[in-house]
Amino acid sequence: MAQARAASNNGRAARDDFAALRSDLDTLRKDVGTLVSSLKDNASSRAEAELDAMRQRVVTLAHDVQTTGQQQLRRAERSIEEQPLMSVAIAFITGLVVGRLMDRR
Repeated sequence: MAQARAASNNGRAARDDFAALRSDLDTLRKDVGTLVSSLKDNASSRAEAELDAMRQRVVTLAHDVQTTGQQQLRRAERSIEEQPLMSVAIAFITGLVVGRLMDRR
């Protein structure tokens, strides 16, 4: 009879251990799911922040290019106004050179 009780107690202990193990695995599964979700959210937030920073850099670069282009255009206009004959001569010679280069092809 003592053996029967010991076997019964061992069976209950094994069932209790399996139940505890199952519970621990469920908790672990939920924790891993939460961790993966958090990692996805964090990566998404970081990617979005990087994208915003890149957009800002592109806007700044475009503004700088536009400003530089406008300054160069004003400088060219002033140069043409100060020396119109020289500008016409340079444009004519440039046209001849480009025309020669295009004829070779």
